[in-house]
Amino acid sequence: MKKISLRLKISFSILIPLVIMLVFANVVNIVYVRTASKGFVYQILNQSAAMEVESLKSIINDEADITVGFANTVAGFYKDGVSNRNFYEVAAYNFFTTLPKEVNKLLIAFEPNIFNDDNNYLTSEKYMQANGRFNYYVTRDGDNLIDGHLDNTIFQSDYYTSAVASKSNYITDIFTSSTNNNKSMNFIWSIPIKADNRVIGVVAIDVSVESLYSLLSNIKLFEGTTTTLFDNKGLILYDSDKDYFIGKTLDEIYPYYQKFDMFNKVMKNEVVIFQTYSQTVKENYTYSFTPVDIIPGKNWGLKITAPNRIIFKDSNEIRTIMIIISIVIVVLAFLIVPYIIGKTVSSIITVLAKDIVGMSTGDLTIEIPKGFENRKDEWGDIARGWDKAMLNFNKVVHTVRNSAEQVSTAANQVLSGNTDLSHRTESQAASLEETASSMNQMASAIKESAEGVARSTQMVADAKNSLMKAGVIVEDSVEKMNDVYEASEKIINITKLIEDIAFQTNILALNASVEAARAGEQGRGFAVVASEVRNLAQNAQESVKNITDLITDSTNKINLATRSVKESKEMFDDISQKMDDASAIMEKINIAAQEQGRGISQVNIAITQMDTSVQQNAALVEEATSASQSLLNEAEDLIKAI
Repeated sequence: MKKISLRLKISFSILIPLVIMLVFANVVNIVYVRTASKGFVYQILNQSAAMEVESLKSIINDEADITVGFANTVAGFYKDGVSNRNFYEVAAYNFFTTLPKEVNKLLIAFEPNIFNDDNNYLTSEKYMQANGRFNYYVTRDGDNLIDGHLDNTIFQSDYYTSAVASKSNYITDIFTSSTNNNKSMNFIWSIPIKADNRVIGVVAIDVSVESLYSLLSNIKLFEGTTTTLFDNKGLILYDSDKDYFIGKTLDEIYPYYQKFDMFNKVMKNEVVIFQTYSQTVKENYTYSFTPVDIIPGKNWGLKITAPNRIIFKDSNEIRTIMIIISIVIVVLAFLIVPYIIGKTVSSIITVLAKDIVGMSTGDLTIEIPKGFENRKDEWGDIARGWDKAMLNFNKVVHTVRNSAEQVSTAANQVLSGNTDLSHRTESQAASLEETASSMNQMASAIKESAEGVARSTQMVADAKNSLMKAGVIVEDSVEKMNDVYEASEKIINITKLIEDIAFQTNILALNASVEAARAGEQGRGFAVVASEVRNLAQNAQESVKNITDLITDSTNKINLATRSVKESKEMFDDISQKMDDASAIMEKINIAAQEQGRGISQVNIAITQMDTSVQQNAALVEEATSASQSLLNEAEDLIKAI
């Protein structure tokens, strides 16, 4: 692998972040300057366009203001009672002569019957075409003025009807007219003549758009600035760059304006500024569109454009200067930084590297270069530390030599001990193997005993279950004997009741016999019946007594049987308890046998593990013996190396 110097690595670690920071700072500054320049240019365009719009409006409104003055003068004449039509025609003619040449025509017309009855002029050569209504116009033909009268259609034109209806100044859309075979675009200002708060007529002037060209041609905000004026229909009225665009529409010449919705925004009195690539001149331009509000509801638009390379010339120069300065800084840094690092870092590291290489070859007599230990910087600390390290290293080497000799002696002793330990370990392994065999036999015997105890425990459990079932049967017999005994007691009670009834019946029969004897012959038949009843009662009493005696005897025997059954139950309970005790003892024996079996198994496992460990120890002893021999050899080699 090709070696890369430390000076180069350190230089790059410094220069690369420096270059990144410079690039980042330049990008931020360029973006900031560009943004600030853009805002400044937009501000200039806005302010300049607003000033030019005001100048345009002033020129457009100048003729209207002069005409308003004339309309007010006419209204004053009318209020003063002047009704001579020729007077108003002369006044209009004289006023037209004072207007600039850009005003091509002047028209004055009045509402019906303003000057007497229009019917009086139906046969007049001047007014007959207008049904007697007064109208008069003056127009230019070169340097000559031509006047005349128009027909009735003048009163249906938009510039007349709109001014009358709105009672305010009105400007028409742009239209094209021909004068001396020269086509020109014009617009008409219509000024209402108002008297006594009503419109009595209209003064209209026909103005050429060329009257605005002088002002528009002087709009030069920047080098390469172009100016375009368009009306409320998008018709181009003026273009400083290409005059053949005049008379065409914006959509026809600049269809890409539509994506900015420029025309609609201007018509809504919004200022539009944007940058885009011009397809006509093939470079980036900044476009400013400013509305020209002629009258309420009717706007024209003023477009001012300038190439970005001109308006952003200063910011581009600043960007270029910043890039050049950054490049110079980077070049100087690439020259100076490696030189400084070479003098302050790389040369010192080279000396230290040389000493380290010498030490790696076994030269421990190296000393630091003269003067290094007196430096007051980190290199001085490193030099002094290196000197101390070398001293300590020499001490360590001597200590290691002594230790190596001691290790060699100890290794001999360990080797001898390991050999003796190996013999004892082999003997111990043979003894453990025999013990493991005896424990296996003992474990088998204990396992058989545990299985016999388990079977005995199961037999005791089975006998206990049979005894418990017999106990349940005896207990059921006791309960049934108790039920029979209780039934016998109830029967005895019933026989006693019957005996009492028979006794009472006997007494009643005796009383009846006594009463029959008292009755004499009349009670003889009753006495016979009473005697029979008495006999039946005595028989019943004797029978009930016999039954009672039999039941009592049966009850006594049942009672004896019950006591016998209870004693049997108690015996069964006692036997069951003893069986439980025997079962518990057998269970403990079983558990003890199982625990003993598990203990023997664990002991067997332990002995097996011990046997394995002894075998492993034997192997380890052999390895230790080999390691001791190796350690002895290494110690001897270390002594030789030192």
